[in-house]
Amino acid sequence: MTNNTTPETTSDTTKVGTTSVAPLSVVLPYAKPFLDVSNIEIFSNENFKKWQERVFSLLDVHGVAHALLDPHPGADVNDKIQESWQYANKVCRHTILQTISNELFDVYCSCKEAKTIWEALTKKFTVEDATKQKFVVEKYYQWQMNDEKEMKVHINEYKKLYYLKI
Repeated sequence: MTNNTTPETTSDTTKVGTTSVAPLSVVLPYAKPFLDVSNIEIFSNENFKKWQERVFSLLDVHGVAHALLDPHPGADVNDKIQESWQYANKVCRHTILQTISNELFDVYCSCKEAKTIWEALTKKFTVEDATKQKFVVEKYYQWQMNDEKEMKVHINEYKKLYYLKI
């Protein structure tokens, strides 16, 4: 009896499509996850200083806040410094854009540098806060008690004005 199974006519399907060359391992660069911004309230034109402090603190703790303060390094700088700044810029930009309202996002999403967004927001809302603060201080100085309202109401009004002033 002869064996009629040649490599071409075998019915063994376990070796179909396999090669004798071992697959190459793919080395992927370690990708750091973006910061968790879920505990930062979305900024929508109110409480800018509070929002700004929270965002800056988070970025500073993770060591990337320098991208908000330093301009893009020139082409003559070390590649490691370039990569570090680019990563920091990416994280800062992402964090800022994720913590602002949709209306503000539409305005600032085209900016590629976090520092540009940060400075524009600071300029716009610091001026608005200063104007609001001036109005609140004026109301604070004009506040008076009268006999028409209960004492509790006066105290609550005074507290509101006082805490808005701070």
